[in-house]
Amino acid sequence: MLLKYHRNLRSSSLLIDETMKLMKRYCIVMFMFFLVYLLVSNKNRLFPRLVFGEFHLLSTEFNRTINIRQSQLYQHETSNGAIITLYDVTQDNEWDFQCPKTKYNEENIHDVRICIYDPQHDEHVSGQLNDHGKWEPVVVKSFLRLLRTLPNTHVIDIGANLGLYTLLATQYDRHVIAVEPLYDSLIRLHKSIQLNDVQHHVTVVANAIGIKHERLSLNVVDKNLGASYLSYLDELAPSEKKIENLINERGIPPRVLAEVDTITLDDLVSIFPIFFKRAILKIDIEGFEALAFGNASLLFNRTEIPAIYMEFGKLIEIKYYRGMIKNIVDILYLKKNFYLDHKKKRKQFLYQSSK
Repeated sequence: MLLKYHRNLRSSSLLIDETMKLMKRYCIVMFMFFLVYLLVSNKNRLFPRLVFGEFHLLSTEFNRTINIRQSQLYQHETSNGAIITLYDVTQDNEWDFQCPKTKYNEENIHDVRICIYDPQHDEHVSGQLNDHGKWEPVVVKSFLRLLRTLPNTHVIDIGANLGLYTLLATQYDRHVIAVEPLYDSLIRLHKSIQLNDVQHHVTVVANAIGIKHERLSLNVVDKNLGASYLSYLDELAPSEKKIENLINERGIPPRVLAEVDTITLDDLVSIFPIFFKRAILKIDIEGFEALAFGNASLLFNRTEIPAIYMEFGKLIEIKYYRGMIKNIVDILYLKKNFYLDHKKKRKQFLYQSSK
């Protein structure tokens, strides 16, 4: 009887050992599957696709083509197949630019360096920053004071240009998604980010915002580089505003056409940090705003947008200006959230700025 008991005990022990071995193997297999899943789902972050090639650089004295560092730009693929080109601002920037300090008399805004173009080639933004340390002081004042009243609110800067709004927002320890397609402005923004030591507060996107994923020409205007705009808008402009007529009749120097890849506002959601739940939207893309809002429902559904700062200068030149403004107002998610002119007394507003 005792012998039979020992045999049963030994048999049970062997069964337990075999079961433990099987469970161990099962756990190892499941862990490997989980590891593969993590690698696949995060392949863009772990193994970014680098962007190689040459970029046409607009110098203040002459135009030239340069080779960028191979690891400076990399690509992130979204779930819908869009390719977002990200600019790595953690690398050193050895460019030598003119970088004056801003002179806004606002709380915690001190000694913010911003790298500019030669004011002779960019009379508006760079000229004002160089001479006065300010650009759009009334709008910037409203932007900063609103940002101070809204804790845990970050910034989406569409059409960042030299990065004035981006750099100022980082002074309040806010994260900024800065979108700017013009490489000349990107390298200046990069230098500014480095000088102000805010590399970990900014995600820089090197695409243009469009209505779909395509490659378009960017019209770059000498004397006003901040007014660069997608050439698609020339099709909507009245004849006297078309590029060829402006050159022939008014003697404006030819624009340099840069090729840029477009993404939509909705595509940006895929690169938002986990804490990016609420943000002020500043959008200045020279007349493309109304079209861009047509693909922004995901952005507005996933992110609380308490305010929109928008520039209307280029829209006024477009033949369908009034119709495009109506399209903005009629967009479902703007109506749903009660975005109104900033003069109306509502918590959320559409702030209209003009140059």
